[in-house]
Amino acid sequence: MRKNKLFKKNSLPFLLLAAVHILLFVIFAKRSRQKNIWTLLLSNIGMAYLFEYPVLNLFKGYAYKPYILKKRAHDQILGAIFSQALYVPITATLLTLYKKNRYWKLGSTLIYYGIERCFLHLKIYKAYWWKPYYTVFLMNVYFYISDWFHKALNAKKEWALIIAQYLSTQVIEVTLLYISAVNRKVRFGRGIHHSWREHFILAPLYSLIRSLLLVKNSAKPGLFPRLMMFTGSIGTDILLERTGLLKLRLNKLWNLAFHAIMVFISRFLYLKIRLKK
Repeated sequence: MRKNKLFKKNSLPFLLLAAVHILLFVIFAKRSRQKNIWTLLLSNIGMAYLFEYPVLNLFKGYAYKPYILKKRAHDQILGAIFSQALYVPITATLLTLYKKNRYWKLGSTLIYYGIERCFLHLKIYKAYWWKPYYTVFLMNVYFYISDWFHKALNAKKEWALIIAQYLSTQVIEVTLLYISAVNRKVRFGRGIHHSWREHFILAPLYSLIRSLLLVKNSAKPGLFPRLMMFTGSIGTDILLERTGLLKLRLNKLWNLAFHAIMVFISRFLYLKIRLKK
């Protein structure tokens, strides 16, 4: 009973905010006739993921406590996903699409500052060296980066399209890898009793490097480049397994499916983002 009460107390604010943000995005994205909506959203999520990696994964600036998943490390990363894949990127995307001025940006930032203070008060979020006023400054910067990047996408700047494809690929790869870890199908780290913190340091690096290779390979037409990338990915995993840095549990079917999905998704994103007229 105590555990159920704790689940409701901690998880409700996270889930409620997620529902509100998703609903707002669905409503306002439909009304907007601008191009690159999904590309911009995935790019904003990718930028947020890149920010979260050093602050949370490497240097433990704060900790989320949604109490939705049993494993503490999985649960903490889930809280980060709520924040960096839904709350902040959706707000940045909508502010950019509707060309909101600095007052809207500042107002949105202050709302998130208030939410952060509220989460601290409810003890469902804990700050270590991170300070709420960092959020106020950096979130405003993030909103302006979203505006600037969207202009570059609309102008079809080649560098922006490549970065957008990379960030989108990285978001999907990191998210699928997280699902794999939660389902105990994959785990990074040396030794039998290594920590999940070690996994969440190594796994994003693996995804960031693989995403670069996927993006580079995606420009090549035909089935043969897809097959070569798939084979190379499997070979890399076998090498990492033999060095003890990667453990693939249960059966290998999930791993094969994961790499096949990413190879074809990278090609799909290339066609949709970089070749779309």
